[in-house]
Amino acid sequence: MDDRIDALLADIEAADSAAQAHARRGEFGDEIAGQAAERTLLERLRGSLGSTVQVMLSDRDVTGTACFLGRDIVVLAGVEVSAIAISAVRRLRLTTRVHRFESGGLERLGMGSALRRWSAAHEEVSIDTVDHSGGIRGRCSLVAADYVEIAGRIIPFAAISAVHARTNPFE
Repeated sequence: MDDRIDALLADIEAADSAAQAHARRGEFGDEIAGQAAERTLLERLRGSLGSTVQVMLSDRDVTGTACFLGRDIVVLAGVEVSAIAISAVRRLRLTTRVHRFESGGLERLGMGSALRRWSAAHEEVSIDTVDHSGGIRGRCSLVAADYVEIAGRIIPFAAISAVHARTNPFE
């Protein structure tokens, strides 16, 4: 009789321990969810610098190592270097779940800065626009405050989804 009572008490104790552990996991999950609600995509991209990133745009995928995060752009180095407008990103695949909060001193540089640096180096670039499949290839003849002139076409920065070149403009 004592064995059955001991077994019953052990079973009740194990059930109570499991219920307490389950409650702690639930509280921990709620805390994680609350903290995640405060994180931003920019912090997640900042945490992915130096790791492999796959960016899906409306008409193509770009994969490479995230090497620079600027104002509204992320730069990936792969087969070619791509400056991608964050507003044109449709989906991301990251190899890390790290969020970094402190911003770098050069994060104020954006698409215009990248285009000006490529233009100064006489680098040939290919510009993908949001509504046009296939890039516009050439050298930038003029980079203004909010547009670029390339191959006789004027393209507003707001219409650019990505720019591809052989060199990294921020190195």
